[in-house]
Amino acid sequence: MFWKFDLNTTSHVDKLLDKEDVTLHELMDEDDILQECKAQNRKLLDFLCQQHCMEELVNLITHEPPVDMDEKVRFKYPNTACELLTSDVPQINDKLGGDETLLNILYDFLDHEPPLNPLLASFFSKTIGNLIARKTEQVIAFLRKKDKFISLVLKHIDTSAMMDLLLRLISCVEPATLRQEVLNTLALKCALCHCLQRQSNASQTLCDIIRLSRDQSNQLQDIPEPDPLLTALES
Repeated sequence: MFWKFDLNTTSHVDKLLDKEDVTLHELMDEDDILQECKAQNRKLLDFLCQQHCMEELVNLITHEPPVDMDEKVRFKYPNTACELLTSDVPQINDKLGGDETLLNILYDFLDHEPPLNPLLASFFSKTIGNLIARKTEQVIAFLRKKDKFISLVLKHIDTSAMMDLLLRLISCVEPATLRQEVLNTLALKCALCHCLQRQSNASQTLCDIIRLSRDQSNQLQDIPEPDPLLTALES
């Protein structure tokens, strides 16, 4: 006797995508949306990478959900949005890292007054951090045009996610020449305002920065110029 198996199973995500009026939130309600995204479901990625969908995803991780929502589900969509944006799928990385409108929406989160919502800050830091690692040159080129970027990060340094972002900028930027440019910028800002020294969590951050900078200096023996950030912090 032979058993018949249906090997052409269709996910519920695919079925939803067949609807003409399917919404992003409907798809985000599906438990397997992240799995389908990481599996690079072409139909799903084409939907998610539409401009209006990407803008909605970025807005979800950078704006407070309505306060009248049930706390159990209040951050459900922002969390799912962050997981999708940081799923390390090339199509999503390319769209987010190469679109200044999306990057500006993301960047505007730093303009919020402190203290930042720690959960949203973690979503922001994770998303920017992923872009720094995967779309380094595009993101650094964007941040280079933002004169207040470092000062805004330092303004929120009491939020642990901002410290994580600062450390990622120091440790994850490649190639070495680009990292050296970032370090020069950081050293300049730190020297001008000494913001780190006035923050409650500064000592641990400074220790981490010095440790990472020393490690990086040891790995970059072919670059004759001394690490400007390490020089500024140890002086």
